[in-house]
Amino acid sequence: MKKCGPFMFVMTAVITLMFGACGGPDSTIDRDVLIFAIHNEPDRLDPPNQTDNTTEDIVRHIFNNLVEFDENLNHIPGLAVSWEVSEDGLTWIFRLREGVTFHDGTPFNADAVKYTLDRMMDLEKPTRRTSLYEPFIDKVKAVDEYTISIYSEKPFGPMLAHMAHAAGAIISPTAYKKFGEDFSRNPVGTGPYKFVSWTAGDRVVLERNDDYWGIKSKIKRIEFISVPETSSRMIMLQNREAHVALNIAPHDVEMLEAHPNVQISNKPANSWYYFGFNNQKPPYNDVRFRRALNYAVDKKKLVDVLLKGYGRVSDSLLAPANWGYAPIFSYPFDPEKARELLKEAGIPEGFKVKLWSPSGRYTAVVEVSEAVAGYLRDVGLDVEYQTYEWGHYIDIISNPLEETEREMFYIAHAPSTGDADWGIRPMYYSEEWPLPGKSGNNRYFYSNPRADALIEQGMVTANQDKRKEIYEELQRILVEDAPVLMLYEINQIIAYSTGLNDLTISPLGLVFGYNAYWSEP
Repeated sequence: MKKCGPFMFVMTAVITLMFGACGGPDSTIDRDVLIFAIHNEPDRLDPPNQTDNTTEDIVRHIFNNLVEFDENLNHIPGLAVSWEVSEDGLTWIFRLREGVTFHDGTPFNADAVKYTLDRMMDLEKPTRRTSLYEPFIDKVKAVDEYTISIYSEKPFGPMLAHMAHAAGAIISPTAYKKFGEDFSRNPVGTGPYKFVSWTAGDRVVLERNDDYWGIKSKIKRIEFISVPETSSRMIMLQNREAHVALNIAPHDVEMLEAHPNVQISNKPANSWYYFGFNNQKPPYNDVRFRRALNYAVDKKKLVDVLLKGYGRVSDSLLAPANWGYAPIFSYPFDPEKARELLKEAGIPEGFKVKLWSPSGRYTAVVEVSEAVAGYLRDVGLDVEYQTYEWGHYIDIISNPLEETEREMFYIAHAPSTGDADWGIRPMYYSEEWPLPGKSGNNRYFYSNPRADALIEQGMVTANQDKRKEIYEELQRILVEDAPVLMLYEINQIIAYSTGLNDLTISPLGLVFGYNAYWSEP
């Protein structure tokens, strides 16, 4: 996130005074309109081809899934009113909602669901999210107009979480056949809002779907305006030129809270932040060295000082907002223990290590990284800290073992299914190493046969209580093995207008306006 310097804070205050307004209900607000000031241009408004939260915010206004998430990431009926799974876990039956139509008038039915899922599994024309479905779904059958069956060769425990993922939103077959690749600029779903227009570099406009099958939204039009500069988003919010501002930094909260036109939502999210280790490079292949680095850093001070308290020290490699999370333990700040373990591992005083971070993107990433480098120097390590622009950074922390120089690198993970499987498997499964010609998210080159076995077991276990037991054991192994330097979770901070009620704020890092309404003046 781009930071505001002291000069910008002064200018913001001056402009706010110039345009000062009273808080609370405002008779000048158009109560039929809700404006989001978003920090980046949307990607693609095609559910399985979008990959960032800003775009997903928009997509989930336009589309519905068979299964939806509630505000606590529980699975609730969406376009499917009920579902059941066979005793062997190989067949899922979804009974569909009747009387629903897509925005273009196409009937919603089992054929539309089959069309959507078949597209997801087409390896000749894979989407960005085909890997969420194709490996686990063998075939899809429209049993009758309002019943769909999904067959797997093996049980797939997180099936409902994957059905609720934004990529699983049901699209209009008529519209996709008409627009093809241009569907991402002409999206058609069954959701509470219909797509109107997308002006590149400016805004996406949606209008209320008055034929929506669910509770009709109170606000008629929603606009998502691209405003990259943090200071500009804050000024727009203070002046009521925008009503919701996303991606607010902790150091901006106090100023915004003091403004009469602004209120703040501060809630836990399902993302967590850490430094990955190259577990195959000596001495990072020694658990004593990895644990020493975890003991060396005062995580609580990072949260209290650099994050202004808007976070929590991690006690697992999964955030509490995710299904399957189990509190294990946080490595306490213990420099003496760190020095002891370094000595046991044969690490001499002044041993050189490399620490990398992006130059932006994450909250206080440079400040945190510099502080961590300082803590590591305090226990006798010679730290070379380097920052990189994000595009280059993601390349150099994702290349194969034979091609990389990475040792320690700052990164975050937010499992978009809200499930322990997707929170752990892509990150720590040995089959997920990046290889020549094959991408993978196990950028730490971590490998543990017992962890692999539990990951595989959790994936094919249908009983959710048994899955929780599996993931608790797995998280304990991971925390004790310390494949990363555990840091913290950062709260999701949203600033929005006074007088605006019932924004839906998801732990997935998403914000929706379809339940929102304005107070009367």
